[in-house]
Amino acid sequence: MKKRKKSRKKFIIIGLIALLIILLVLFFFFNNNFLALRNNPFGSTKLNVLVLGYDSAINGPPRADTIMLLSIDLESREIGLLSIPRDTRVNIPGYGMNRINASHAFGGIELSVQTIEEFLGIPIDYYIETDFQGFSRIIDVIGGVEIDIKQPLRYVDKAGGVNINLPAGKRLLNGKEALDFVRYRESIKGDIGRVERQQQFIKALIDRLLSPDIIIKLPSIYSETRKAVNTNIPIQDISPFMRVIRDLNISAIETVILPGEPKYINGASYWVADEEETEILVNKLIRSKEYIRNGQCNLRILNGNGVQGQASELASELKKYGFNIVSLANAATYDYENTEILYYDSADRDIALSIRELIGGKVQYVELEEEEILDKKEDIQIIIGHDFIKR
Repeated sequence: MKKRKKSRKKFIIIGLIALLIILLVLFFFFNNNFLALRNNPFGSTKLNVLVLGYDSAINGPPRADTIMLLSIDLESREIGLLSIPRDTRVNIPGYGMNRINASHAFGGIELSVQTIEEFLGIPIDYYIETDFQGFSRIIDVIGGVEIDIKQPLRYVDKAGGVNINLPAGKRLLNGKEALDFVRYRESIKGDIGRVERQQQFIKALIDRLLSPDIIIKLPSIYSETRKAVNTNIPIQDISPFMRVIRDLNISAIETVILPGEPKYINGASYWVADEEETEILVNKLIRSKEYIRNGQCNLRILNGNGVQGQASELASELKKYGFNIVSLANAATYDYENTEILYYDSADRDIALSIRELIGGKVQYVELEEEEILDKKEDIQIIIGHDFIKR
């Protein structure tokens, strides 16, 4: 009898473990939601992914050589692909004005993400970065990528060990040839010509990934990608990404280059963005409708805990979600224990509640006279309390 009871217990334990494994598999492979968007209290129809390629670190910390931002519309399954020339002149937090590719050398992928978020005024949900050797290995694993090369690409640099020789015509590029194709920099168009080829390659790569024979290569692709790529995409988001790729309309990919022009500033060459055209482009290609809606909401932020820089920190965070910050100031006192989120119009209640979900605190409706409402520049006022420090 005792042996039977022990066997039954062992069977129950094995059954529970098997059930747990099945539930985990179902969670990972039938999960439709992206973790980054589940953590966004304002909702979003767009998923923004930064793709960055860099050279080896032989001569010091590597600068980014390829910078692309993919914005995936999860409703329409359309993709916007914005290429940012590596010489784009931007403000790098803590380092001042410089070429955008220097942000990677100064602070790795984290500083690159922060720089691009502040430059474009958008949140980046995920990043993917790889060096060029990793890029070549991944292309070899998927069996190459077919590209129609418009004109012969020929470049030799014996000192740098570079020998690019790609004849014109449609051909299947292996890993090394694919790397040569995306890195080739012609004398006339310079970096812009290279960006155009990179966009052409991305479209061809997505087309290749949609091929039926890729399915049997998924285990080796996943294994090689894990070794070659640094990313913050969690494993549970693999299934949603696979579904997006499966449903993707290859003709619905819009590729653009950051609007601007080449300029020499203090003896150095830069790509200088056209601010007005960039704003229009980013609104159309990258920002979600929720982001644009938030842009119609004006926020006033007051420091009510006395910790220097708290108002600026919160302003930077909320700008990523589209909010318009009309003013920063100190509160009358620094003894606010809890952060207060004050709104004056019932139509702003849902936004106030979403802000609370992001930063904590208490939401309060403040009734004003009609004249007072008209005089106010802000729709919502946030007074930062001591609870904000403990987040």
